[in-house]
Amino acid sequence: MNPQNINASIEGKVPEEALETLGSMIAGNPDDPAPLIARGKLLWSLGRRGEAMTDYSAAARIDPDGPARLLLEHSSSIMDFFNPDLLNP
Repeated sequence: MNPQNINASIEGKVPEEALETLGSMIAGNPDDPAPLIARGKLLWSLGRRGEAMTDYSAAARIDPDGPARLLLEHSSSIMDFFNPDLLNP
């Protein structure tokens, strides 16, 4: 399934409905990384970063050279970021 079809399927839905739709897509085609990436992006935007990274990791296992690997790397670097100046005003 291509990302445009996925986006069209979840467009206009509240996040819970979109997550349910994406979950159905993942269950229906577990070898397709695109719904995992889409759900990961939605989870990230909802602040559910650990779950998002789990989806990126699963998508990267399916397609090691796909975009999920880069998303996982970027997510990890964001999570690893530490700036002590922000903690001590």
